[in-house]
Amino acid sequence: MGLLATLDRFVHATRLDFMTPYADRRPRNLRWLPLLVLAAMIVGYVLLVGTIRGAAWSWQVGITGSLIFVLAVIAAHLIRLFGPRVVVDRNGPLDERELMLNARAGSLSGTILTVVVVAGCFYASFAVVLGTWLPATPIEWAFLGVVVEAGAFVLPVLTASWLQPPLDDEE
Repeated sequence: MGLLATLDRFVHATRLDFMTPYADRRPRNLRWLPLLVLAAMIVGYVLLVGTIRGAAWSWQVGITGSLIFVLAVIAAHLIRLFGPRVVVDRNGPLDERELMLNARAGSLSGTILTVVVVAGCFYASFAVVLGTWLPATPIEWAFLGVVVEAGAFVLPVLTASWLQPPLDDEE
């Protein structure tokens, strides 16, 4: 048995083959995990930016914050594989219920993201006047852009999970 066959058996034995196009994916309602990912991303961003600005805490907090931030961003990109079926995959095109769920989840998550970004723009316009926190360096703005991007990946899964009833054990 060659190396590739051994690796294939390992992936099948660990049930990681659901990420490949050759295995069936079981959709799940992820009601709380996307909120945890969003919260971890924000906490990691705050710790990371605080360390970049020279906050009073140690460099270990900055490393921990950057690790939390990176893991949350990776989780935000992977969470669509585990959540409700909102994208077309190997199981074929979406049925009418899934299309309706996809449209509603996309609409709600787009509205939420738009309101948050608009509120952030208004906050940024008043932050200079009030002397509150505002991203100052290009790296802080880039990390903030990554937070918005990852939020755009997590929000459709979050809204689709809350829009549909809990799945039965048979499904």
